[in-house]
Amino acid sequence: MIVHVNGNFCDAREAAVSPLDGGYLFGDGVFTTLRLYAGRPYDLTGHLERLRRQAGVLVLPCPLQREAVAEVLGELAMRNGLGATDARARLTVSRGTDLERLQPLTELESLQATVSMIVDRLPADLATWQAQGIAVCVLDASYSRGVRPELKSLCYLPSLLALRQAAAQGCQEALLSDREGKVWEGAVSNLFLVRDGCLCTPPAAGPLLAGRTRARLLALAEELKIPSRELVVPREALDTAEEIFLTGSVKEVVPIVRMDERPVGNGRPGAVTRRLQEAYRLHVQQELAETT
Repeated sequence: MIVHVNGNFCDAREAAVSPLDGGYLFGDGVFTTLRLYAGRPYDLTGHLERLRRQAGVLVLPCPLQREAVAEVLGELAMRNGLGATDARARLTVSRGTDLERLQPLTELESLQATVSMIVDRLPADLATWQAQGIAVCVLDASYSRGVRPELKSLCYLPSLLALRQAAAQGCQEALLSDREGKVWEGAVSNLFLVRDGCLCTPPAAGPLLAGRTRARLLALAEELKIPSRELVVPREALDTAEEIFLTGSVKEVVPIVRMDERPVGNGRPGAVTRRLQEAYRLHVQQELAETT
């Protein structure tokens, strides 16, 4: 696998990041994950804007420009044999290293960030998940993403533990709840449900990471005249939902058909979910065609 680290293409087995890097030592960094369609990144401008904004919260330099990143991602796709197919990309920016200050607290702008880019294959079962739906479990507050959940930071252990717990229960994703029993998001996705024909999703101001695809789906729902609103979702609201689905830049729209061993709705992907799946894919195709 060929990766890109600090301006250089290299074999992943030979790539090096200092063990003193703030991202390795403290999770001091941010990342974004996006999808490539036939080697072309979708919504790269939006992802870079969010990455810079979140890096700014950490006072972390983010020296990434759209044209240069697009060129690197296209080259990575080609070098990894993914130039003609869909793939996923990850851009990571971490604190870097200061041999005099292993835990820098001031003058953070003076440190040179570590920047890496990776392009790899989509999850092997993603197409099946999109077509047939997935099973999820609802986890308690001990699995919540904790401090600053609105940041896509390198402090990723809570999400990883939640995914491992889901896998142990035979599920493909976990929904995360708080101490009051309110459900906010998936471990690596945003949550939508349909109740009485209305599309609902937890508010972006809540303790969650509001993704790029989430915002796009709400805009598409408005275009399609599907009523939608943001609202706090108590656990019991999921039991009476007609449809539930998840969104993410790589996964697009994935139906949930089972939750905690019980079927969601009639146990099959619902009509609203299918409509939004199709609308999202068409929207991506149109946007990519306009940028050729």
